[in-house]
Amino acid sequence: MNLPQDDLTSQPTEITKDVQTADYDFHRCKLCAEYAASPKYRLKKTTVYACAACGFHFINHLDSVPSEPPCGSTLTLDRKSWDYIEGRLPASETQLRKNLLLVKRHVSLTGATCLDIGAGAGMFVHLLTESGAFAHGIEPQWIFREFAQRKFGVELNGETIDAPRWQQECVGYFDVVTLWDVFEHVDFPAETLRNAYNVLKPGGWLFLDTPRRDALFYRICEWSYRLSSGANSRLLESLYSPLPYRHKQIFTCRQLLKLAGETGFSVTHLRSSLFQPHNKMVLVCRKS
Repeated sequence: MNLPQDDLTSQPTEITKDVQTADYDFHRCKLCAEYAASPKYRLKKTTVYACAACGFHFINHLDSVPSEPPCGSTLTLDRKSWDYIEGRLPASETQLRKNLLLVKRHVSLTGATCLDIGAGAGMFVHLLTESGAFAHGIEPQWIFREFAQRKFGVELNGETIDAPRWQQECVGYFDVVTLWDVFEHVDFPAETLRNAYNVLKPGGWLFLDTPRRDALFYRICEWSYRLSSGANSRLLESLYSPLPYRHKQIFTCRQLLKLAGETGFSVTHLRSSLFQPHNKMVLVCRKS
């Protein structure tokens, strides 16, 4: 996804795709850019850093997975992968139809231009199209793009939102941008949100959901780690992973609202609960 530029003395809002995990100094907060982060939770496969300046939590890992199969490869979507993705669709569809109703409460989708960032198997792009929208989707993993094309006839794009295709050719183009279960996965969420802002029309709508770090479940994970002096890290390990496209950071409600405001969005709706079982917050914003 989004990686920092080589000059780490600048703000992390100017990026390229050339920096790997080993090149980034994780003492520099990925959210506020201050050199104020230090290891807080040492897990089996990764370390959670916490920023003393802004309180942001993130792991010491960046993704470097190509969006395409290796050059000359004959890789294709096999039956096992197809069955696995298709088997997860019913649960995904239930949630995405709820998300669609949320969007429809704020925007008339007939003729609307929409971009789903992190489109996965293409289900939400398909639902938007069925609702009369002109829908586009970004999905960097080729295996999901192939599934979306074969299952729904949906052509997803592998270029991430920081690419010139979006940031130069689509400035102020979309009525709606969605990031469902994506914000916790990207390398630099502030840059992702800023790039999403750029492609929205004035008055355009942004919808996203992401886990909440100040919810009860996260607190329990922290207590378990601390009470065991780090020996029992299993709960925290269920929230963070260095594997490709897994959770790299988790926001508090205040951090997410602050970031949205600093990016230029007006927050119109926030749905969350400290005690909800899925530990999620849903944010609806409008471009000023």
